[in-house]
Amino acid sequence: MKERLKPMLPYAALLAGAVFLFHRTEKFAALGRPGQLGPDFWPRAVLTLLTIVCGFEIARLALSGAAAPAGKARPRTHGEEEGPRYPWLLAAGIGLTILYVPAMQFLGFFLATVLYLAGFMLVGRYRRPGVIAASSILGSLAFVFVFMKIVYVSLPLGAGPFLHVSTWLMAMLGIH
Repeated sequence: MKERLKPMLPYAALLAGAVFLFHRTEKFAALGRPGQLGPDFWPRAVLTLLTIVCGFEIARLALSGAAAPAGKARPRTHGEEEGPRYPWLLAAGIGLTILYVPAMQFLGFFLATVLYLAGFMLVGRYRRPGVIAASSILGSLAFVFVFMKIVYVSLPLGAGPFLHVSTWLMAMLGIH
């Protein structure tokens, strides 16, 4: 019985945390403006989805009798080689992520995200420049649109000439 319950523990802990945090978001509702999504909407939406996923996984594990959670690594057999490791690429990815935050303050969210996504793809050893450029630009535009137009998150606009690029882009996307 203990072996059947063990894989459910992480999901049960996440479920309990989600329920606790969901009730804590009740205080956010008072801060909202009439006619707009309140500050409680997105945290509650995410916590609701987390609750559903955790409940589903607990039920799946209970009904299937599985002793191991889905996605557990397959044990390697003797003599089976592990794939190559690239610690310098990991370090480069960490470095890009660390530089991304201050870059946003200077370059603005859009330009910093374009460079971050392109840099991360290059560090990840993807080598098709057209795809890198298109996905970096389109991905950044999608992030700006979703965060500023749908979720109403204020993003860094940058400084100097980069501020003008950000305000022009917002005008082009109909973000006021």
